[in-house]
Amino acid sequence: MEGFPLTHLTVLERIRAGDPAVRLGAFSDLAEGYWRPSYHYLRRQWRLSPEQAEDMVQGFFTVAFEKGYLEKFDPAKARFRTFLRTCLDRYLQNQRKADTAVKRGGAVDIRSLDFPGAERELALVSADVQDPDRFFRDETIRALFARTVTDMREAYAREGKPRIFAAFERHDLADREDGEARTYASVAAALGVPVTTLTNDLHAARRRFRELALVPLRNLVGSDEEFRAEARELFGVEVDLDLKNEI
Repeated sequence: MEGFPLTHLTVLERIRAGDPAVRLGAFSDLAEGYWRPSYHYLRRQWRLSPEQAEDMVQGFFTVAFEKGYLEKFDPAKARFRTFLRTCLDRYLQNQRKADTAVKRGGAVDIRSLDFPGAERELALVSADVQDPDRFFRDETIRALFARTVTDMREAYAREGKPRIFAAFERHDLADREDGEARTYASVAAALGVPVTTLTNDLHAARRRFRELALVPLRNLVGSDEEFRAEARELFGVEVDLDLKNEI
């Protein structure tokens, strides 16, 4: 993907930065990407009430910023996502042992998070957490993709190209539980375009989705190697960070 902009600083490097503004920005990016899977994880794995889970999420990111929890990450031992989940587990356990009020507020502002929306989404989330790490991964990717779809819809609307998103939504995102096949022909007919136009739109939309998803994905990992691995697993692409190009 020629010209695709990728910062050379990993989120871990930004967290460890001496500049307070850079460090705060990194934690804000982390909170944006991880608060929802953290909330779902606490509700399902730890059986917390909605109010308890909300408090724990806000307290965790606040204290992690202030105490420097995440700076201790070692890429050689685990993926950053696993390390963050482990830190969340320890934070919850420590709060229970101390029996103290969860700290809210602080420099990392996550007060505007849509916790009611996250609670409604629990209907789509398995109640049986057999593998905590797998569950947390799946919820992180679910949140990443949902955010990307929203960004994509808004981008095409701004550009005056809603038809491209409509093609993607009807063909790639449509719920198939009703048994109706989403063929190129049926979607093209519904949109009133030739099949060739639809396939071109889908090609452009899938590429755009990948481009948009890679940006926040960069903020969910702790190293360049982990970012490349995640990009391969999710999209089957190789990302050249030196040239800022996707191969």
